[in-house]
Amino acid sequence: MAALNENLILKVFAEMSKNKPSPSKALPEKNEDEEINFRIIPGLMIKNFPWPVSVNLRHLFSGTMRQPGRARLDKIFKTVDWTIQFVSFVLVCQVWYDMTNKIID
Repeated sequence: MAALNENLILKVFAEMSKNKPSPSKALPEKNEDEEINFRIIPGLMIKNFPWPVSVNLRHLFSGTMRQPGRARLDKIFKTVDWTIQFVSFVLVCQVWYDMTNKIID
């Protein structure tokens, strides 16, 4: 289970680093034999996500949510729900901005 979570964290972190390269400094260089510290990366992800998403990620990455179970599944669904709501709100704001500035009709 831990390897699956680590792979997911690395994929999300890599995509996040494409848009904001400063968090990627926490990762070792590809030619180094140094292992990745999985205690640092979730903190960087939480810090760089918007507040509604990062609060749920903080709970999801906590020590009490390490074991698979109903509580973890509920927290995953809640995190996905908040993420979808946040992205939808941003998209509606963008459409509103475009309409008021006559970018779209």
